[in-house]
Amino acid sequence: MNRIWAALAILVILFGGSIWGMREVERMTTEVSEILVQVQDTMDGGDTEQSRALIKDAVDTWHGYHHLMSYFIPHERLESVSQTLSTTQSFLKSGTEDEARAECNRALNQLHTLMDTELPNMNNIL
Repeated sequence: MNRIWAALAILVILFGGSIWGMREVERMTTEVSEILVQVQDTMDGGDTEQSRALIKDAVDTWHGYHHLMSYFIPHERLESVSQTLSTTQSFLKSGTEDEARAECNRALNQLHTLMDTELPNMNNIL
């Protein structure tokens, strides 16, 4: 009987950890995505200084979450988002807004894909 209780406790811990991890990944990617949308809006408005400040905030936020997300997501996928964000920041610093806009869109797509692949649906399970 003790084995059954131990197995149930382990099962509850596993499901709880999975749900917590999924929600954390969703929260973190949503936060960075919202900052990137603000970057795009400020670029459209012509405020490059605000865009630079926001992309720095996005990069710092992403790097702050990188350690926790590496428990759930392979490092290669996280690193590709990091590189895209850094490239966007470099383009904004150099004044090439078209390339920065393209990289910002690429980062948004990567974050969306990252979040989608962590959701427990039939495509991801099978």
